Amino acid sequence: MTAPTAAPRGVRRDPGRSQRDFRTLLDVLSRPGRVGRLEVDGEAPAATIPVAALADVEVPLAVLAGAGQERWEHALRVATGAPPAEPGSARMVLALRPLTAAEIAALPRGDASHPELGARLVAAVDALLPGPAAGPGDTMLTLRGPGVDGEATLAVRGLDEQAARALATANADFPAGIDTFLVAPDGAVAGLPRSTRITLRGER
Repeated sequence: MTAPTAAPRGVRRDPGRSQRDFRTLLDVLSRPGRVGRLEVDGEAPAATIPVAALADVEVPLAVLAGAGQERWEHALRVATGAPPAEPGSARMVLALRPLTAAEIAALPRGDASHPELGARLVAAVDALLPGPAAGPGDTMLTLRGPGVDGEATLAVRGLDEQAARALATANADFPAGIDTFLVAPDGAVAGLPRSTRITLRGER
C-alpha cells in the first residue's frame, strides 16, 4: 500500500499555534521542572508537537515508534521536510515508545568544542506531575542548575529510573549533552536542558 502524502490532522500546525508551541517549549527549557501545556488537537500523539515546531529540512530526524505508530514518522517528514536519520546520527530524536538506557546512551552528545552536535530528544511519557503528587512507580527527578531556584522536583510516569540515569550521565559533561522534552498525552511538557543536573529520589 502506498503511504499517504498528506500529514494527518494534528501534525501540521497553523502559524499561530506553532508560535505558541515554540514559546511554550522555550519557557519550559529555560525553567527546568516547570510543566507547560501544548495545545493537543487531532489524532496525532502530543509528542509530535515539539518536532513539528522545531524540525526542518536541516534537522535529521529519527523516530522510534511503537506498534501501530509508524505512520507518524511519515507524517512528520511531510510536515517538516526533516531528512531521515538513525538515532546515533540524528539531530532530533522522537521516542513515541519508552526508551531504554542503552538507546539514550547511544544518542549524539557533541563535545565541548561542538555542543551543537548533541541531539535534541522528545520523549513521550504517560504523565508529568508535581513532585508531591508522585505515585508508586513514578520516577522522581530532582533538578538543579541554571533556571532552577535551588532545586525543583518532577515526577515522571512512563520514564524508568535506568533511562533517567542514562540521561543524567549523558549530560554530565556540559556543554556536551542532550536537550530533552518530556511530553504527556494531555500536552503537558517539561524541559530538561543539558545544563540541568538530574538526580533520582534519595540520591544526591
